[in-house]
Amino acid sequence: MSAAATTLPRPRAWVLNLDAELELARGGGPYQTPLTVARGIAPALPKAEALLGPVDAIVAGALRLPAARGGGAPSSSARWLGAAWSPTPSALARLAGAGIELPPSPSFAVLQRVNHRRFYVELGGGAPGARYVQDEAELAATLGERRVWLCKRPFGFAGRGQRRLPLSPSADDRRWLADGLRQGGFVAEPWLELRVELALHGLLEGGRLGLGQVCVQQTDAFRAWVSTRPARAGELSPSHIAELRERAESVGAALASAGYFGPFGIDAYLYETGSGALALNSLSELNARFSMGYPVGAPRVDAER
Repeated sequence: MSAAATTLPRPRAWVLNLDAELELARGGGPYQTPLTVARGIAPALPKAEALLGPVDAIVAGALRLPAARGGGAPSSSARWLGAAWSPTPSALARLAGAGIELPPSPSFAVLQRVNHRRFYVELGGGAPGARYVQDEAELAATLGERRVWLCKRPFGFAGRGQRRLPLSPSADDRRWLADGLRQGGFVAEPWLELRVELALHGLLEGGRLGLGQVCVQQTDAFRAWVSTRPARAGELSPSHIAELRERAESVGAALASAGYFGPFGIDAYLYETGSGALALNSLSELNARFSMGYPVGAPRVDAER
């Protein structure tokens, strides 16, 4: 075998479980993507395929491995290495059912802890004034501040599990809040008008942290991801870039301390203060998994093998 052949990347077989947060929210046990959720995430799957390398493939069913997109991949599943959007138990079970070698992965308990929104709030994340509300007294105090709030369930994706509360919450808003308390609480943060949305992606591997480039994101009216591009030269101040990278490093250290390893990303944004100046919220969300913007903002997966 030539030296060049020995350096070829090993093909990966992927499970793109974009609904991983729903499985984490269940707290364990068997999980199957609900049909309505499957239909909802279907349009995003082609965009998520940007994570795949040229010889990678997707495990489309428990026992079926499609041919690699780039051709020339091994026909035996024993030579594939598994990969997942998030290595939840159901994703690993699908890989195992297809005879794919399982990747090293954090435990389910670790995935739950670091993807729970309480984790990043306790790191000082969320909009200024954010808090985790888990009982009636905390809810009453929060609503008593007479602000417009953005409330978020502990686990969510693509804008799901969020609600903007007006100064006078409706009866339906009150039901949503009561359901949230019964399910263990939610994040409440003051609503801000965002000017520039940002992201920075990283990888914890072998005890080392690697960071990609700062990116600008676009989201829709529900603050669900639409697109990601690299930040242009001069688009952000050096101080904001330095602050964002410093925050990503501290988040990476916290994730490692919690037992997590693998890909992650932090969201951030610039917002207008009362004086009209732009301020940076360097940690508005944390995703301890792959994300749609990862191929743009970090080394491609096949370059990390």
